Amino acid sequence: MNLTLRPRIWIPAALVIVLAGALLIGRLPPSAVPPPLRSTAPPVAMPPPAAAPARPAEDPIDGERVPAVLAGRRPIAVVVENYPQARPQWGLSQAARVYEAITEGGVTRYLAIFGARDADRVGPVRSARTQFLSYVLEVDASLAHVGGNADALDLIAATRMKDLDQFRYAAAYRRIFRPGLAFEHTVFTSTTALRDLANQKGWGETIAPDPPAWKDDDPPGQRPARQLVTINFSGPQYAVSWVYRPSANDYQRFLAGQADTDAANGHAITAKVVAAAVIPRTHGRTRIREDTWTFADIGSGRAWIFQDGVAIAGTWKKASRTDHLLFLDQDGKEVVFTRGPQWLEIIPPEVSPIF
Repeated sequence: MNLTLRPRIWIPAALVIVLAGALLIGRLPPSAVPPPLRSTAPPVAMPPPAAAPARPAEDPIDGERVPAVLAGRRPIAVVVENYPQARPQWGLSQAARVYEAITEGGVTRYLAIFGARDADRVGPVRSARTQFLSYVLEVDASLAHVGGNADALDLIAATRMKDLDQFRYAAAYRRIFRPGLAFEHTVFTSTTALRDLANQKGWGETIAPDPPAWKDDDPPGQRPARQLVTINFSGPQYAVSWVYRPSANDYQRFLAGQADTDAANGHAITAKVVAAAVIPRTHGRTRIREDTWTFADIGSGRAWIFQDGVAIAGTWKKASRTDHLLFLDQDGKEVVFTRGPQWLEIIPPEVSPIF
């Protein structure tokens, strides 16, 4: 007998069960079919939508467009000296506005107002005088200084100014010595240290100033080729010149015949707007017999505004210590300043700008 061997076909049991189950399920009604398995993995977190960029605000001191958090913070005012031995000064290129006024002996001094920009080193810092205090009050700034004459200290106390006097808060200041530099010219500070101190005093909260109007630069085709403004406060050491630069639409400062620079970075001192206000002054003595000048800075008088290479003759007006110093044209309309740093020259009647 011949036997024919046939190959065996092996079907795995698991496959049989699956096939049978599939046939069975195909015959069941839809309601009897189990739902499909769902993944137990956590859902993938989608990144949050990108926040819209914050709209810039205007620095209330110089009109520059800056983040709103910087535009709203309280300004810092620093009294900076201008004695020849103390030059070049530190930090002035970062100030939003600088006031320059004459003090005793024909020496000029500065009040630097810092808004959105900060400076790691400012100075040399010197004592306060009354001719600067109305400009501190009008922007509700914190004032940094090293003491002051009796009139200034009395007025600071009477007006409840936010006072950061070095005599009381020495930790926010430091002495930096230099060979040949007298001791009184060695005090410096920083806007960060002053803001930290103001925060500790409860003065660091943001403010909502009444913003003035600002304008953008004139187009290049409308700018004149040159303009020169000179102001001689008291002699060659305090003779100031402002040279208009049409390409940048600003004015470069020269002092005593030399380019005025910031010792912090070597940058030239420049301003978008230079304004000169003629303010009468009276010589007198403080209650402790110090020589001093008192400026009649509440009222009005002659003024000139230099911007965009053009001179505007007009008047200044200040209704009270806390009201803003305004500059008006010959029609009595407020002059709208070009955005950017400003230098305000406070000059006595015997001094006239030449331009």
